[in-house]
Amino acid sequence: MAGDSGDNESPNRRDVFKTWLTQTASSADDVMDSGIRRLRKRLGRSGVPKIQPYIGYASGDAIRLHGRVLTNPPLDPDFESDRWWHNFSNAIGRFASDEVPNVQIKATAGGSAGSSVSDNEGYFHFDLSRETGDGDQLFWSPALLQIADERGSPTQSSTTTCDVMYVPDHAKFGIISDIDDTILHTGAIDIATMAKLTFLGNARTRAPLCGVAKLYEVLQHDGNTQSDPLNPIFYVSSSPWNLHDLLEDFLELNAIPKGPILLRDLGFDENKFLKEGHEHKLVKTRRLLQQFDSLPFVLFGDSGQQDARLYATAAKEFGSRIKAIFIRDIDPGLASFHDDRVSVYLREADEAGVPMYIVNDSIDVARIAIEHRLIPDSAMAEVVAATQRDRQRKA
Repeated sequence: MAGDSGDNESPNRRDVFKTWLTQTASSADDVMDSGIRRLRKRLGRSGVPKIQPYIGYASGDAIRLHGRVLTNPPLDPDFESDRWWHNFSNAIGRFASDEVPNVQIKATAGGSAGSSVSDNEGYFHFDLSRETGDGDQLFWSPALLQIADERGSPTQSSTTTCDVMYVPDHAKFGIISDIDDTILHTGAIDIATMAKLTFLGNARTRAPLCGVAKLYEVLQHDGNTQSDPLNPIFYVSSSPWNLHDLLEDFLELNAIPKGPILLRDLGFDENKFLKEGHEHKLVKTRRLLQQFDSLPFVLFGDSGQQDARLYATAAKEFGSRIKAIFIRDIDPGLASFHDDRVSVYLREADEAGVPMYIVNDSIDVARIAIEHRLIPDSAMAEVVAATQRDRQRKA
């Protein structure tokens, strides 16, 4: 009995120690950040707070905006002339962010206005009420963000805008897509390759997976790429928020449809990078399914990380709300432990009534998407042509 009691207590001791360690590291991180800010202020190098906006979106009841206040926001890169040492310097700047807490931000979007205050890491969030009768809002519309002075009045010098995606009432489905090795080749299972791409490359040197731009375009436009966007795309990644500008540039440079990019924070707090792992993808997937509670979704991931497991869990929780799950095979043509791991979750999703597929490329996805009536038959030729063209460029 004594042995059993000890075994039962051990996990509790580990949990207590883990919680204590996390809280201690978080406190030390906060103290260090505060000390650095005081030192910079004393030396006259505290800098001017600026807003780094992230892409926002509007659900049925709210306009959701977020961003960060920094004195060193990322600079616009020069893709044509930047060399690896420029890319390395830019990467260091992203991770050595000089965040500014307790800054009041004013926001105006879609006829609504509100205020928020940046937290200890400089992040701010808005859930503005969405006015009824704004059904004529464009799919992409701007929001205005401003830093307020000590009296609460917006300062013109700090004004910036961000894009907000308004999901139409007649959207047929939403798309939640991973980024690493789902639309962007990162070699996420190879630490050396991933580090090289992160610190020595830029948005132009990163390679999209073949055909993905056209595939996502036909999914977003309901098969008719000449029409207005219809179906929303959300990108969820385990990358830190520090890479938001890099990923946003990557989407634009490769003509991949724009969408809110939902990342995770670097830090020691309970809800931060070092604690969350990949679980934050499931948290954000749940949140989107709850915020758009009448919209079905299609999920995209890859076999290299935990996407199949996380999406199978979502399938068990939301059932028919999920129309299909696509898992890109990171090593097509090879039988590997990645395939064995995914096969377990294929069965779990199937038991929940949600089809999950492991696919080799964009052509595979298009073929299955047509079977599920996610895109029309006519879209197949476009995806095939784009995939083949991308392969020829890489050759």
